[in-house]
Amino acid sequence: MWIKLCTGHGLPFYKTVNSENFTFCRSKLSCLPLLPWDCADLKLSNLTIQDDKQVYVIPNSASQAISAHDLCWHKAPDSERYWPLKFFARIPFAPGNPIGDIQLAWARSRLQNLVTFSLIGNLTDDLYIKRQVTRQMEKIILSWISANPWLKGVNYISTMECALRLISICHAFDRVRNEKISPQTWQALVYLVHSHAYFIRRRLCLFAYAGNHTLGECAGLIYAGILFPELPDAKEWLAVGLKIMAKEANVQILPDGGNREQSFRYLAMMVDLCGLVTCLLKHHGRSTPSGIEQAWIRGRNFLQAFASSPDNLPAVGDSDDGYALSPYLRLSWKNCFYKSELPDQSLQIFAASGYSKILGAENHGDMRFSHGKLGLANTFGHGHADALSICWDLDRKSLLVDPGTYLYDGDSHFRHYFRGTSAHNTIVVDDTDQALQNKETAFGWSRAYTAKLIWHSENLNGKTVILANHNGYADSGVMHWRALVYDHHFGRWMIWDRIDGTSEHALAMHWHVDAHVEMTSDGIVIDCAGKSWLVSVQGGKSYLYRGNEQLPLGWISRKYGAKEPLNTLRTEIRTCLPHEFLTLINPIEENQTEFSIDDNLVNMLRSKCVET
Repeated sequence: MWIKLCTGHGLPFYKTVNSENFTFCRSKLSCLPLLPWDCADLKLSNLTIQDDKQVYVIPNSASQAISAHDLCWHKAPDSERYWPLKFFARIPFAPGNPIGDIQLAWARSRLQNLVTFSLIGNLTDDLYIKRQVTRQMEKIILSWISANPWLKGVNYISTMECALRLISICHAFDRVRNEKISPQTWQALVYLVHSHAYFIRRRLCLFAYAGNHTLGECAGLIYAGILFPELPDAKEWLAVGLKIMAKEANVQILPDGGNREQSFRYLAMMVDLCGLVTCLLKHHGRSTPSGIEQAWIRGRNFLQAFASSPDNLPAVGDSDDGYALSPYLRLSWKNCFYKSELPDQSLQIFAASGYSKILGAENHGDMRFSHGKLGLANTFGHGHADALSICWDLDRKSLLVDPGTYLYDGDSHFRHYFRGTSAHNTIVVDDTDQALQNKETAFGWSRAYTAKLIWHSENLNGKTVILANHNGYADSGVMHWRALVYDHHFGRWMIWDRIDGTSEHALAMHWHVDAHVEMTSDGIVIDCAGKSWLVSVQGGKSYLYRGNEQLPLGWISRKYGAKEPLNTLRTEIRTCLPHEFLTLINPIEENQTEFSIDDNLVNMLRSKCVET
């Protein structure tokens, strides 16, 4: 492709075409399906009009931060430096590069802010505002094409980014197609779709990066093939995209709806991509491969089991705050086109993906238990070392949390921490992670672990019990067992940990608490929704950390590129194995009875460990 570009021979696309030759450009009717949106946070006040010429959106996230005053497509937001404008394959972008975190630059160039513009423009009947919004959208796409010559610059490094950009501009301009869009803009749109689809077809990720990248690229090919059948390769794009996406959707989205990459955010992106393609094909009267539609159905059911919207997805695994199309899309969530197909039960087990959830009473919250794989072999790129981690949601607020991702590049000290074991609600042995991080990359793991769900009971004398283990410390002769117990009668939670092995080891258990806490002689007190809970840990000496830079410990990343202090309870001991910890989470109420330990249950759990 580079040789063809340099010689000027063999490329089938041009910047100047007759846009009237393309149905998508000349149609007065929408060429894309009606989709469900949640625009409650969008208001006309999000628009600022200056000098009767410039319109821009006040952003609510980094990915939306593009205005008339900021069209520097090669500027690194984190360092203020500039990515070079040269052949993309010659640009060093791996961790440790001198420019910055490339993900921040890619997020801007997805052009998903154009969808936000179109949504805001539809909030008013004022023709003047509508036209100003459309003019701004035109300015952005023309600016991007002018500043990003084909194959030059960082915005061509990731083929998936090209696909997401293709999809977003199609949806954005389809929504404003009757607002007197200029021929120049339609020409630019055809050029971007043609050049990007041509590029994607020749750089499909089918091996090392097969995963969310592959599904995104195939979705881009399908969009180009369906919406622009007049292009010479449209039939091939459609056929290849459908064939590979149907296959990969069944591989990447597991039978229980979870994700091979062990990332909830990337799963949401893949599920939405399957939903978008399904709706697109049906809108155009095409049959939908069952592999794509069924992956969408089971994936959305899995997501709904753990979150009510994409805004409160668990921060499991890596996340760059990215979306398939827009943060306002609700294609795969409740109250859209369908209702959840999950049964109403107190214990939900997703064996293929390795997650369980105990649903407590209304004022007792829910707990999520992680007992799955590290991620997608053989580098396990987006996974975190969080085996047997437990998170607790109470009254729609996460109290015991997964601290998130922070950054992929730019700060190796914190990248190592946020994906390591001490940043999760589980146990660290000898100050090492459960898996071995590959320090030469920001993603890879050199050695993984195996976690297993060993036994569970939904009603054992009024208690729900889950028992699991992992072998991440097998090289040290250590096995970690953990049981999560919910007492339905008293609304109490218990986490029992057993560290099996020989010789002496340093053990440290962590609980990351996203709430105000008070340290007492009995443990920590958490206040939430007018109710207080006592979290006490037996088996070591407890310390409270918050915002420690050196270790590091006591941090949370609520959005990509940002971090802030977080209360973290760490219980430590150096002892000979085996050793047990016991964490009790008990509501503080008047006339409460003491939280008595069920010795019979603990002995039964010990016997399960021996049997296994």
